[in-house]
Amino acid sequence: MIELSFSVSIARPPAVVFSILADFETYLARWAKGPIAASKLTPGPTGPGTRFGITAQVGLARVRNPYEVLVWEPPQRFGGHGVAGPVRFEEEYRLTASEGTTGLTQSIRAWPRGPFGLLRPLIERQLGSLLPADLARLKQLAEDGR
Repeated sequence: MIELSFSVSIARPPAVVFSILADFETYLARWAKGPIAASKLTPGPTGPGTRFGITAQVGLARVRNPYEVLVWEPPQRFGGHGVAGPVRFEEEYRLTASEGTTGLTQSIRAWPRGPFGLLRPLIERQLGSLLPADLARLKQLAEDGR
């Protein structure tokens, strides 16, 4: 298993950051590298149990992966689990307010499946560079939306 955690400070209130972070259909492809689209698969408002189909471009192919919301506590916590290629993962985002800014921490646990387990060190390095870059893009998106 791979366990990683990354934090960023965003000069926007938690409600604004949460609204961008958790609105997969509108914003996910704009701040997360890999996804090109997301569609909600369950009716009603988003909350625990809501499922999404996340479409990613992998080379010339488009791949659709499942994601399910497990934690929905606006504007303090958001989390879920899904599959990204050969990796199953669970993630949680914690948002804390501090004088007009938001401290955002992403924690992830990931399990490479099948023979990809042998590539765990490589996958961990990739996630270690990908996830902070994703958070930096989320920060930029939130702060530019003033």
